[in-house]
Amino acid sequence: MIPEVADFCRLLLFRHPQLAPEDDGRAIGAGPAQLGRRGQQAILGWYELLEDCQVDAVWSGSQPQCADAAAAVAAVKGLEAQVDDRLLDQQLGEWQGRAWDELAHQDPDRVREFFQAFGEVEAPGGESLGVAVERFLDWWSEQRTDGVGKTLCVVASGGLVSGFAAAMLGTRLERAVCLQLPPAGLGVVDVFGNGARISAWNVGAKLPGTGDR
Repeated sequence: MIPEVADFCRLLLFRHPQLAPEDDGRAIGAGPAQLGRRGQQAILGWYELLEDCQVDAVWSGSQPQCADAAAAVAAVKGLEAQVDDRLLDQQLGEWQGRAWDELAHQDPDRVREFFQAFGEVEAPGGESLGVAVERFLDWWSEQRTDGVGKTLCVVASGGLVSGFAAAMLGTRLERAVCLQLPPAGLGVVDVFGNGARISAWNVGAKLPGTGDR
């Protein structure tokens, strides 16, 4: 059982739901994409997860795949979603918006390095995941002062969520691959004055629209 929020801040880290077929398989990065039918269905599962859960604020970056989902969650909690572009995924520069299959064919060595050195390698003209995680941490540094006893919900990309969770646990970014969530997955991180713990990971994996790829 997940304990009630008391002398700590609870972060509900949602990976955005599954994308529409026309966006699936593209290097989205910090760019816009639309949720697919299954992704929209997954948000209904979030309502079920959060039905009896305290939520004090809902945040996301401005990408519609995150912002639209965050707005839907905020609405059922009587809140207004807040947007901060420090919560955007990494900028992918020349790769952004292009199909991964095409990129792997045209520049296989660089794409291979990008995925093997998780979070440390920049896309051409872009930035590394590590830089994006540092932005997320900067956002968190502003929230933590007033966060004790509160539950903050964040909707972001999968890489950003896992990278942030790894950083909060004090592990190297490359270890974030062990914390990957499926589309619409939820990780619960409780942050105390002297550290953080994962209270739950991939909550609601069997809900419709989650864990399906």
